[in-house]
Amino acid sequence: MALRFFGLFLLATAFAALVIDATRSIAGKSLIVMEVGQTAASLAPIKLALLEDAVKQHAHPFVYDPILVDFLKLPTFLVIAALGALLFRLARKPRPQIGYSSR
Repeated sequence: MALRFFGLFLLATAFAALVIDATRSIAGKSLIVMEVGQTAASLAPIKLALLEDAVKQHAHPFVYDPILVDFLKLPTFLVIAALGALLFRLARKPRPQIGYSSR
């Protein structure tokens, strides 16, 4: 039940982020999409810097440059929506098994 609630909450948050991006795009007369890196930098700039330093020091260089850098360039609404959909999918009740005894 809690996973379903958080999944639905994240989907609503993703929709709000999409509306904000659409409003900025209309006002700016060009496509403006907030990236995950920009969102993280505005919410917790110190934590983002610490994460980048920790990944650079303790992980393989491949993890930072192509993987983390590309992840931080993804649109915020897309990442939040994917996480919400995943939580919503995990909370789904299993299908009834037709043709199998439930005893």
